[in-house]
Amino acid sequence: MSAILAVCGDAFCAMVSDGRLVEEPITGTQPKIVNEDVPKVRKVNRNVLVGFAGDALAAVQIINALDEYETQYLTLEKVVKILCGKAPSVRVQPVGVRLLVGGRNRKGQFVLTTLGSAEQYVPQTQPARAGAYLIEGACSHTEIAPWLEQEVKPRAAEWRSLDDIAHTLDDCIAKLAQQDQSVNTHYYRELVL
Repeated sequence: MSAILAVCGDAFCAMVSDGRLVEEPITGTQPKIVNEDVPKVRKVNRNVLVGFAGDALAAVQIINALDEYETQYLTLEKVVKILCGKAPSVRVQPVGVRLLVGGRNRKGQFVLTTLGSAEQYVPQTQPARAGAYLIEGACSHTEIAPWLEQEVKPRAAEWRSLDDIAHTLDDCIAKLAQQDQSVNTHYYRELVL
């Protein structure tokens, strides 16, 4: 149903998603494509990004809970709290939902938080460190960890600009799309500096 990739450094957070929405559950060898242009990453405000993979309807319902607030004033911690509060009340297809929340926390440090239906939406937050990158992703129908290990992490040493990072993430999604029919190559990108 989707792929989302995120990279956070000590001075930025970037997310890239594909745009395909398929009907769940997938039956047969070819998924029924509902839409090719669904952005799965949202810039909440100048400090916070949210992205998702999995059940798009459920994810959008969870993320739309943010609209009940003045989003320009939401901290990353508050965004995570709102998502964790809303998520248990939303019915989720068996494919599940994975949310990534990245950006600056209240102290101005870049962090990346992951939460999902498989872990009962218990958030896991990692702070970015100088000279290192937090690299995370999610994909509905393909195990993402090997792709991050093979396609993204080895290229991190070559990154010299945000364009380099975007190209690496785009390339990873393109290769995923060749294997996983629930992913396409319509890219959506968001950035917090």
